Amino acid sequence: MKRRDLLVFGGIVALIYGLRALPWDRLPGRGPRYADIADLPPFRRLEGDGQTSGATPAFVGLDPPSEDADQRRARADVVRVDPCPALFGTDGTPGVVPIAYFSEFRCPYCRALEQDLDTLLTEFPVSFRLVQHELPIFGPPSELAARASVAAARQGKQQELRRRFMRTPIVAEEASVLRVAADVGLDVDRLARDMSSPAVQADLDRTRALADIFGFVGTPGLVVGRTVLNGALPYALLRRIAEDESSMPDPVC
Repeated sequence: MKRRDLLVFGGIVALIYGLRALPWDRLPGRGPRYADIADLPPFRRLEGDGQTSGATPAFVGLDPPSEDADQRRARADVVRVDPCPALFGTDGTPGVVPIAYFSEFRCPYCRALEQDLDTLLTEFPVSFRLVQHELPIFGPPSELAARASVAAARQGKQQELRRRFMRTPIVAEEASVLRVAADVGLDVDRLARDMSSPAVQADLDRTRALADIFGFVGTPGLVVGRTVLNGALPYALLRRIAEDESSMPDPVC
């Protein structure tokens, strides 16, 4: 990447961090308004937003790995019939709003959003629960890290491994992944087996199918209760949407 491109990219990231700190919920006319997604009830987007629902169009997108289009379409059709179990899991608690988070390890906006999600969950520890979805879009290194993350969830250490990956400059081959995994106390033999298992592949396929039906063309992506958001957004707006969802008495699905 050329120096000029690096400066532009750095400026964009700085702009996102600045925008998300603004008091959007207190600006005139900035309260969120919602529009139902006609073919995907009960979900909705921010009003007037056709594809992405973030306060800014900042997200990282790339064509997904090539695969059989018919198989991919078939998986999306299956998930569309009843998306909630694939999106939020089946262990929900009444009164707790689920937040499905779609991320990519090499996405700079994801790192900013994760700080905001941590803040939200710290402020409201009993109101929301986070469901992680790995959406690798940057080739084999991203795919490898995503597989490790999904496999680590089977040992209850997904977030510990993810946070370590975020602080590791390059995780490009399985040996480096397993070294990081050992550092966080994972059973690396089990992790290696799970990474190549059909079950982990099925999890990644379901996430891709969810991304297809919700229109996630890049990362980060969020589904906060009923509200679908794609891209960077200020923390004040994220919190306002989360509070709106928490105030609704009916279950999401």
